[in-house]
Amino acid sequence: MDDFNRAGNAVHGARRIWVPLAVIGVLLALTAVEGLIPKALPAGEALPAGTVIEFGSDRDASAQVGEGWTLDRDASDLGSGLAFLQGDVSVQLTYIGFNAAKPSGTAEMWEGMDRVLDIERHSGTDVALGTPSEFDTKWIEGGLYGTLQIDTRIGTAFVLPAQDGTKAVEAKVLGPLHARAEVWDSAMSIIDSVAFDDEEQHA
Repeated sequence: MDDFNRAGNAVHGARRIWVPLAVIGVLLALTAVEGLIPKALPAGEALPAGTVIEFGSDRDASAQVGEGWTLDRDASDLGSGLAFLQGDVSVQLTYIGFNAAKPSGTAEMWEGMDRVLDIERHSGTDVALGTPSEFDTKWIEGGLYGTLQIDTRIGTAFVLPAQDGTKAVEAKVLGPLHARAEVWDSAMSIIDSVAFDDEEQHA
């Protein structure tokens, strides 16, 4: 997409000094109709290991990828979220900003993600989101994770909130049952790299 070509320092190479990062998501409208349109390979861009991409309405979230990941440009937008692919495993990061009332807690954010998944349920896709458990990373505290199934793809969903509760990243890692373990591990490394500017400043 053109915004990636104009992104400037929002996309960093592997030589960038490590700083805390941030994450999450699916472009559900695209997913909901994917069964209605011919399948086509996404417009992808191979990313060098260590690439950091800042995203979100104010570019205040970021994520770092390891070796072998491709950015799906058709399903990514620096303002709203990123989609990465490695073989048949996908990592989708969606930035959520709470401009009106902040949710009462991460559990409410999880319920909101489940309601958004209703778009796919109503289209006839088999969707199952598990009961969430607590999830922390080096940069995120008070997150949640749970099992996720969309059609024949299985994986894990995450809600990763910023410390001030005004924004969050929703993440989905999905793939087939037979996906290689090292790819799953690499996908989890992307999730673990999630951070926001406020966490970055206090690390």
